[in-house]
Amino acid sequence: MRNRIERIEEVVEQLPLVSVLIPTYNRPRYFEKALCSVLEQTYPNIEIIVGDDSTNDETEKVLQKYLCDHLNIIYIKNRSTLGQFENALMLFHEANGEYINFLMDDDIFHVNKIEKMMKYFFNDLDNEIKLVTSHRQVIDDKGKELRHIYSTVRLFEEDTIIEGIELGNKVIVDQKNYIGEPTTVLFRKNELLEPYGIFDKRRYLCNVDIASWLSLLSEGKAVYIAETLSYFRLHPDQQLNESNKMMDGLEDFSHSIIAGEKYGFLSNEKDLDKAITNFLDYARRIVPSSILYTLDYYQKIRGKKINIEKKKQHINNNSSLPKVSILIPAYNRPYYLELALNSALNQTYGNIEIIISDDSTNDEVNAMIQPYLREYECITYVKNETPLVAENFNKCVELANGDYINFLLDDDLFHHEKIERMMKYFLTLENISFVTSYRELIDENGEILPPSTLNMKIAKETTLFEGKELGNYMLKNLKNVVGEPTTVLFNRNLFDGKFGYFKGKAYSAINDIATWLDMMRKGKVVYIHEPLSYFRQHSGQNQKQMHFILMTIEEWIELIIDAYNSGFLSSESEYKESLSYCLENAGFIVKDAVRNGELDQIYNEKIKKGLNKLVAHMFEKECCYCQYCNQQFEKFSPWPAHYDFPKYKFEMWNKDTGICPVCNSMDRERLYRAYIETETDLLNRNYTMLHIAPEAKLRDWFNEYKNITYVCGDLEPKDPLMKEIDVTRITYDSNTFDVILCSHVLEHVPDDDKAMRELYRVLKPNGWGIIQVPIVMNVDFIIENELIVTPQLRKLAFGQEDHVRIYNQSGFIQRLMNAGFKVELYNIAEKQGMKSARKFGLSETDMLYIVRK
Repeated sequence: MRNRIERIEEVVEQLPLVSVLIPTYNRPRYFEKALCSVLEQTYPNIEIIVGDDSTNDETEKVLQKYLCDHLNIIYIKNRSTLGQFENALMLFHEANGEYINFLMDDDIFHVNKIEKMMKYFFNDLDNEIKLVTSHRQVIDDKGKELRHIYSTVRLFEEDTIIEGIELGNKVIVDQKNYIGEPTTVLFRKNELLEPYGIFDKRRYLCNVDIASWLSLLSEGKAVYIAETLSYFRLHPDQQLNESNKMMDGLEDFSHSIIAGEKYGFLSNEKDLDKAITNFLDYARRIVPSSILYTLDYYQKIRGKKINIEKKKQHINNNSSLPKVSILIPAYNRPYYLELALNSALNQTYGNIEIIISDDSTNDEVNAMIQPYLREYECITYVKNETPLVAENFNKCVELANGDYINFLLDDDLFHHEKIERMMKYFLTLENISFVTSYRELIDENGEILPPSTLNMKIAKETTLFEGKELGNYMLKNLKNVVGEPTTVLFNRNLFDGKFGYFKGKAYSAINDIATWLDMMRKGKVVYIHEPLSYFRQHSGQNQKQMHFILMTIEEWIELIIDAYNSGFLSSESEYKESLSYCLENAGFIVKDAVRNGELDQIYNEKIKKGLNKLVAHMFEKECCYCQYCNQQFEKFSPWPAHYDFPKYKFEMWNKDTGICPVCNSMDRERLYRAYIETETDLLNRNYTMLHIAPEAKLRDWFNEYKNITYVCGDLEPKDPLMKEIDVTRITYDSNTFDVILCSHVLEHVPDDDKAMRELYRVLKPNGWGIIQVPIVMNVDFIIENELIVTPQLRKLAFGQEDHVRIYNQSGFIQRLMNAGFKVELYNIAEKQGMKSARKFGLSETDMLYIVRK
């Protein structure tokens, strides 16, 4: 019997020694269960080293029951508390075994754990296996099995030998400890080249075990045993989710990414990108933004992410395409801003610059943006000393260098093709003020929200709108169908340079609508029916706050009135309809305020004045006025129908207001007089004037002024006081007249170039004049044909039997300039307001062509 025992002991001694290391701290009940699970192991050659960090002797009392019968137990009572990390290092140093398996004092081994794991090391003749792990089961404080947590789901359904780099990649990328806690893993002591809990010379603060697993995995293979061989206990005494531990774990995670690359992990850029993305997402979830961007390790990982994304992007600072400025007014939202910024950087259009003007009251945005500034020359960032609020939009504009501009609110997003698809229309069409599109609504997390009245589609396909047409729709329905600032790409040449302004007046609650209306006065609009931007709805916005709603109503009242005076809502009935809809909305607000007990919030003098102004304008009666007869009346008389030429859209075509019902003055006569009285000193100084083909009322008016030496003439004089003058051969000396007026003549003259040169010749240096022709707005060049000579053909081609051409604006101006004139445009609606224009029977498109020598 004695010989048999000696032989067994000899066999046992021939097996490699496994050191099971148990660091313990004040958990005697759990410790005893853990200890017993080692003592029951079927693998015979085990030493057990207990490092007792407890603040009492309860653990030692438990252990005394086992020390006499189990000589393989080594007990070390620390003189002072080392802490978990140092206690584990101490045990590792004391271990005599060739193999190491930690056992946390609240976990349990399966009875066959060490034996089954050691078999893989016995069969590893090439020494390729660096660690063996297994599935582990989560248990509660009473030992009852629990549902799996994120990292304890069985990794493989059968035992698997896996490349260490592959398994390490999975751990780093997913930030999940698939390998297991210290209890789970068996490894060779001498193959852990750095002290336990250290990876690449850095001591891990939370994920101590992962540090060592990565060190081992970088050197070889791992074995995953599908059977459950250890039990990981969850109980109230643990501190797994304390905020400081989560922060420590986050820093460990960042290090595993940065250092892991040096050891062969994350060599595939796809894995690296996914690991970085997961890290950044996790960091944003657990760390307040006030701290996040101050963390050096976080910024390093962001720098890597930015570098990866840059390789995918299309930005080309040397592109020959027109430059587009993407302007981002920022305010205290670094997380959303970064999402917005990346949506701008990911544009498929090459030539962009990004301007960020930061109104924040802290330095979070500044910290967030720094890695981008190091990578991208196309980003300009400024931090405002004091918040500019609404004027921050205009600070962005001042910094912009682009020919085209698109704002991007710091919580919105661009579709990656937005700028490219919108620029196509600017590059192929003329007179486009801006391009907009359908936009999706998203929530705080970026999820698409159902469509609402806020983002209703205005067309089922991409559509070209006349600016005034779309503006009228907005005014009559009080809806921003164009979109928020993020939605619109606009032509800087047709932008007055001030965002939030209409005709020089500032708006704040509806600053985008005011801007779009101002630009719609000047050109056309393209609407793309597909979503190219994303408008975020979240709790930080103020659209539903009562003071904002009230300000919106106030500003709509002002904007409707100003827009009407600028040529929108061309009929009085449309204007009154728009005002009445505004009043109706105000009524709904008052009604809700009464129901909700918020009436005191809307009772103030400003609201009262706004509503009084609204009602006053609704019941205001417009009257018409003629300067020649000095009469007021309800309406002007229309032009005769035989002047109609519906084929073309004329710049000055006041069909329904052309004639004064009292004295028969024409619309252009009233326009000339308005200009002369307000913009010149013709009536107050001595001037010599030539008037070709004089209009009757205008001629009579000039003759009233003795300071004007007045000469009028026509090819066929109407009376003895009118000279016979051929405009192509004017019989006066050069530099004779201070002022010339030639209206609706040149469209009758075959050689209009010669006529213009003659008019220039007889005008004195520094003299001025008005040269006017019918201008067509819907053609791109002058239409003329010397073969069209019969009255019938001319009427068909040019609108009247004695006309020889159709002028467009740019062609007419160019011919005047070719003759030597400097040309200025005068628009009465812009200079004196639409109210004055309408009073004289004029419209917003009526233009005078002022020439100077």
